[in-house]
Amino acid sequence: MNQSDNIDNLSINDLLKKLQQVTKAYASIDSENVSLKQEIEELKAHIAYLNRRIFGMTTEPFIDPNQLELDLPIEENSSDNSDPVVEEEVVVEVKKKKRAKRKHIPKHLPRQEEVIEPDEIPDGAIRIGEEVSERIEFEPGKLYVRRIVRPKYSLPKESGVIVAELPSDIIPRCMAGTSLISQFIVGKYFDHIPLYRAQGIFKRSGIEFPKSTINGWMSKAAELLTPLYEHVKHKVVSSDYIQADETTIKVLTDKKPGATHLGYFWVYYAPHLKCCLFDYNKSRNSDVPDAILKDFKGVLQTDGYQGYNKLSRDKPIIRLACMAHARRKFFDAQKNDKERSEYALIRIQKLYQIERECVENNLSHEEIFQLRQEKAVPILTDIGKWLETQASQVLPQSLIGKAVHYTWNLWNSLSRYVEHGSYIIDNNFVENKIRPVAIGRKNYLFAGSEDGAQRSALFYTLSAMCKVAEVDPHAWFTDVLNRIIDTKPSQYDDLLPEQWKKKIVQ
Repeated sequence: MNQSDNIDNLSINDLLKKLQQVTKAYASIDSENVSLKQEIEELKAHIAYLNRRIFGMTTEPFIDPNQLELDLPIEENSSDNSDPVVEEEVVVEVKKKKRAKRKHIPKHLPRQEEVIEPDEIPDGAIRIGEEVSERIEFEPGKLYVRRIVRPKYSLPKESGVIVAELPSDIIPRCMAGTSLISQFIVGKYFDHIPLYRAQGIFKRSGIEFPKSTINGWMSKAAELLTPLYEHVKHKVVSSDYIQADETTIKVLTDKKPGATHLGYFWVYYAPHLKCCLFDYNKSRNSDVPDAILKDFKGVLQTDGYQGYNKLSRDKPIIRLACMAHARRKFFDAQKNDKERSEYALIRIQKLYQIERECVENNLSHEEIFQLRQEKAVPILTDIGKWLETQASQVLPQSLIGKAVHYTWNLWNSLSRYVEHGSYIIDNNFVENKIRPVAIGRKNYLFAGSEDGAQRSALFYTLSAMCKVAEVDPHAWFTDVLNRIIDTKPSQYDDLLPEQWKKKIVQ
């Protein structure tokens, strides 16, 4: 029996079943094809995102396309009855480009005068003036020895000998002065110079310091500064407004020589107090901020990390989110969905223009509140309605889907900054304080121990506060290390960089 006979013997129902099976198979293949195409597009977008993160700019420049349109005059057709147009000669004034003014050399720099006389001065020549030129020169930092001499005096009638007391050292019988120890601290935590590079720098000056010795000096300095660090921690957690973020640090583990585990620097910044706190913990779970902020009441501003959610559930805390994080999501999604991304970016850009206006005009908190109510609230209302509509229309796993859902899920916290003039639209400031850790990670790779990581948290805290107060960190560490032993806890505020700067200026 041939194939045609088999087909003839098939019933109509059998043929219909066969047709349904084939149709279903084709539908399944077509659906799988669409799914694979979608997955390919998502992977392409993700690869583009990773390439930009690794090889591209770290900034997120965005220009509103509408701003690129030139407001050119439109020439309308004139009727035959119109008066003849008299063409006037247009004189275009060409402005000369201003030459950049040369900056004056600062007066506070010491001068070393060098007089250069002519090769031959004829007899009878009279000096009538001089030509003075100044150049800024540089000498690498030089070590010097502070030689302390204390004369001894014999008292009359053999009643004894007197000699001045030796100035107290932060490390008894240590060859390193406070300024040298401060240089190692600032070099590592402010200028991101690993200790082995610092060793090489000093070796060129003719002196070698063993790494273990340097670590010992820095450990002792951290011990002396711990009470001040705890004072900063108390101030931050006692404030009513905190911005928080976290970043990673590799730490050598005791369990396996040479191996590292991932630890975390939790960073808290109190904007109203200008106080910054780094706290190290080996974990990133919600118990960490819950422990350090156990008595906190007020406003907490974070990104979308859910580890902070336990705080707001258990305590009367107002949550603010970071608009910069939402903006970043849409910026990364531009190649995935340009139209939707630009819609969000244009409006977020307008919100930041309002914030710049507040800063440039030095507005008070009440004036900022009024301006936001007038200009920012309508924009936020528009974005909120748009997000609600888009949430059901975008693919959740696409970059635009992630941007929309991330922003929509946090929208109440993102838009709440307009409720008070002292609130900030994002927590970029605390992210900037974290940035030195990222640079340090690339340079010295890991912390040597758990204690070393917490010691780093202390130095990062105090370095960040020097940066906020715009003081010379080397001068501050040198002075405070010399004074901390004799300072009462009630006077610790005077040692913090902001107050310390005021005392120095006076």
